Formats: sequence, structure tokens, C-alpha cells
Amino acid sequence: MKLKNWMIAKAIVVLIFGVGFVLIPNILASLYGMNLDPAATLMARLFGGGFIFEAVVLWFARNTDRDDVACRGIMLGVVVSNLIGFIVCLLATLAGTWNALGWLSVALFLVFGLAFAYFRFVKK
Repeated sequence: MKLKNWMIAKAIVVLIFGVGFVLIPNILASLYGMNLDPAATLMARLFGGGFIFEAVVLWFARNTDRDDVACRGIMLGVVVSNLIGFIVCLLATLAGTWNALGWLSVALFLVFGLAFAYFRFVKK
């Protein structure tokens, strides 16, 4: 699969989660077996804004040359953020902070992190 397709797929996934966290954070959290207080709802909405930002960046970068310095920076940013997301979600899932749906988040962060790492560090 081409980098462009991974960028499009990641943009779609984070846009869906981002809009969900901004508009219906309590419903989205309840799917994971969590209840949000007002402060956590605020943080979820800010988190959703970050996901929407990522979706916009990936969408508009999808046609750039992968050797372009900006594209390389975007790929590195996705790798770093997905590594952090993978670790945080893995620990939360193992600790029982949320239900088994947490494994979906673990898998998404792992798959996208590895895909972008491949294009950033391996494929020439």
C-alpha cells in the first residue's frame, strides 16, 4: 500500500474519533465503559480537536512527495504520537481502565505507527 493511502486511512479514522470526542465525548467514553466528569469531558473535547488537526494535516499532505522535508516531519510526528498512544492505551487496557474495546485503540495506534515508521525509516 502507498503512503498516500495510509495518510487517507489515518485521516479518516482520526476524523471519526475526533468528531466523536468533540461532539459526543460522554457517549464515546461510555462505549469504552468510562464515565466522564466535566473536567474529563473538556479534556476529551480538546483531545478530539487534536485528532481533527491530525486529520486535516494528513489529508492535505497526502499528495506530497514522501522525501519532502515537511512530509518526513509529518510521518515522524505520526510515528511519535502513535507510539505514545499505543503505550498509553495498552497500559489502560491492561489495567482495566476501560473495557475490551480498548484493544481496538491499541491495535489502531500499533498498525498506523508501524505503517508510518516503515515509510519514514525503512522504505526508500
